[in-house]
Amino acid sequence: MGKAKSGDRHAWEAPFLKALKKYGSVKRAASAAGITTGPVYNRRKRSEEFFEACTKAREAFHANGGRVIRNSADKPAPRQWKRTFLDMLAETSNVTASAHEANVSVREVYRTRRSDEDFAGEWRTALFEGYANLEMEVLGFLRDPAPTRKLDVAAALRLLTAHKDTIATERAARANVSAAEVRASIERKVEIFRQQVAAEQARKAGD
Repeated sequence: MGKAKSGDRHAWEAPFLKALKKYGSVKRAASAAGITTGPVYNRRKRSEEFFEACTKAREAFHANGGRVIRNSADKPAPRQWKRTFLDMLAETSNVTASAHEANVSVREVYRTRRSDEDFAGEWRTALFEGYANLEMEVLGFLRDPAPTRKLDVAAALRLLTAHKDTIATERAARANVSAAEVRASIERKVEIFRQQVAAEQARKAGD
């Protein structure tokens, strides 16, 4: 995927970034810009320029002493954070980052998962989706001889390894196969990724 050019910018980007700087929340900023969070996450994946702009907007929000408000007056639902958390989990496979985006503690999301079967099921689905996306992102990055988008491959591999048991169980249930078999397949794939990364690093060191 090539880096997006300035001419490729969408009309909603400027108002979204302005709102993100003001509110610090992707969900609230997207709503202010008249869009859902989906286009934002897709844009962040495809444009390094937009990804960096989002990061700077969030940094500006916190630098100004901002604090994300979980519930607004027009949306007082006490579990409003769940959707934001699940959307981010599907995007990143990272529980800590997702909790931060939803302005809720990691301890709270795990406590809720233990007590809420529906939420636990949605968590597995989001993690399953995010894991598949992360696998494809790492594979695409490794196959691109000159990737234009930054990717912390080491962190991505750690996430793939950390969630392998959960994903193996979910994939096994969906495909009606052995979880051990799926787990072994995941381990082989991650090891291939590691070897490819090591080979590329060795090649660059020899240049």
